[in-house]
Amino acid sequence: MHRMLVAQGCFQVGLYWQGLTHDLSKFSPVEFWNSVRYYQYGKQSPNNGERVAKGFSESWIHHKGHNMHHYEHWTDYNVEAAKRGEFPIQPVQMPRRYVAEMLMDRIAASKTYMKEHYTQHEPLKYYIRGKAGDLMHPQTARELEGMLRILDVRGEAACFRYVKNYYLKGYPVVRRVTLSPEAAPIRRSSPT
Repeated sequence: MHRMLVAQGCFQVGLYWQGLTHDLSKFSPVEFWNSVRYYQYGKQSPNNGERVAKGFSESWIHHKGHNMHHYEHWTDYNVEAAKRGEFPIQPVQMPRRYVAEMLMDRIAASKTYMKEHYTQHEPLKYYIRGKAGDLMHPQTARELEGMLRILDVRGEAACFRYVKNYYLKGYPVVRRVTLSPEAAPIRRSSPT
């Protein structure tokens, strides 16, 4: 169900290959068998059950390492930060196509877990509750939050139009979203 919903969203914004290949690592032995062993009856990710049982999720470590639509994939060692005595693991800005896939993943996860209680407001609420903080690159966070706000205010069709026709074509990220869905269209500047 989840992969199908992500694929549908990806197809609507022109990310056909990503829609077809989304989360294929879930069929690898480490992810598949841990998902079976720690299945949570559709209420939450099996990774949480594995974390409770083992103290960490081997399947999540594998998953984020093999799927570029997870912001946790996009970290690297910063030599200059290490020289200054700062924490050296730092987030890297994600390419837009993976941010768009992450958006589709979040929408699909909300639909899958919330079932009939899902509304267009849920993905933004979930994002705000569990903000990544320093683990997500600030520009990636701005882009994702901007699209989630468009979804929240304008709905899925408007959000997907924005992603397909502006965001994935390199236009600047929308900085402000009007609070009323009936309000005038969002103003966009030309590509930089």
